[in-house]
Amino acid sequence: MASATREELLKQAADLVWEHAKSGCGTDPQPMAAALTAARKAGITVQEIADYNANRPDRQGL
Repeated sequence: MASATREELLKQAADLVWEHAKSGCGTDPQPMAAALTAARKAGITVQEIADYNANRPDRQGL
């Protein structure tokens, strides 16, 4: 299995953060935490993840 690219890691982490926040923090945080850890190891900051979500038109209103 090939390693995920930086963009894939960013998207995965952003998607899981978004879903967790949208649920009112009602989802299991472990997948989100694992995705954040992988993203951070790839040099992706939490701010980049927040910006990614903030700049998506389908992710407004949270």
